[in-house]
Amino acid sequence: AFVFADAGFDVWMGNARGNTYSKKHVNLTSDDEKFSEFSWDEMAQYDLGAMIDYVLQQTGQKSLYYIGHSQGTLTMFSKLSLDPAFAPKIKKFFALAPVGSVAHIKGSFHDLADRLTDDIELFYELFGSREFTPNSEITELLAQWLCGGSERGVEEDNNIMFDLVGPSDQFNKSRTEVYVAHNPAGTSTQNIIHWAQMIEQGTVSRFDYGSSKKNYQHYGVNTPPAHDFSPIKTDMYLYWSDDDYLADAQDISEYLIPALNPAYVKLNQFVPKFNHLDFIWGLRATDELYLSILEIVKQDLGGTVQC
Repeated sequence: AFVFADAGFDVWMGNARGNTYSKKHVNLTSDDEKFSEFSWDEMAQYDLGAMIDYVLQQTGQKSLYYIGHSQGTLTMFSKLSLDPAFAPKIKKFFALAPVGSVAHIKGSFHDLADRLTDDIELFYELFGSREFTPNSEITELLAQWLCGGSERGVEEDNNIMFDLVGPSDQFNKSRTEVYVAHNPAGTSTQNIIHWAQMIEQGTVSRFDYGSSKKNYQHYGVNTPPAHDFSPIKTDMYLYWSDDDYLADAQDISEYLIPALNPAYVKLNQFVPKFNHLDFIWGLRATDELYLSILEIVKQDLGGTVQC
């Protein structure tokens, strides 16, 4: 964000529904169980379009450039594929650590998914049906306790993180306490279960409510519909790596790339030795990713930036 702001761009950053900074609702509080009845499906279907429309309305522009990471790419793939009228609002879509299928993810998240899908009811019993990993004073205290300002504590934090997202040789260890104090920032239990379903089933489908009756009530069919990304007609730029445990290289090469219309994949860039979080926090990210994206945008604007 700072790289683009320093270059003269008006930068807007969205917050996914249900995190620490996105808990407002017109008639519900975050304590209401109904508030947390969402997954990335709803983020794609409702929230992403609302955020984009707000930015365009505030700036008086007709379209914008979108840079997404991880879940932020999946919601955009979904929105563009389901809503053709939305496509003209996105000039170019830059996807960092893009996520389609997650059948081949590695690390602790894969192990968690196995347990979740084995007993969803137990998971609800343990974690409730509302927030999952909410960021609060507790997580900030946990960060201080785990890291403790000591080199050993920071190293333990990093090892836990790398087991989740992949190895890294470019992580700024001096920022570990800051990152852990603010991340994860919370989501819904339903969203976590949706991701677990995708891992277990190896598909990119709508949320499975667990019964034919409930699925029919929501979708008009007994099984959750699969997403089809082939209708997307927006220029896409993909950046991915072999060290990413979550946006796995095999999932990208075997599922995501073939699922997209090749005429609109303007760049399919393999970036060596980036884990899932290096795309946003890595020390090499500016030189190897952001500056090249900045140059693409500048060229699209005719070599000038409209401040």
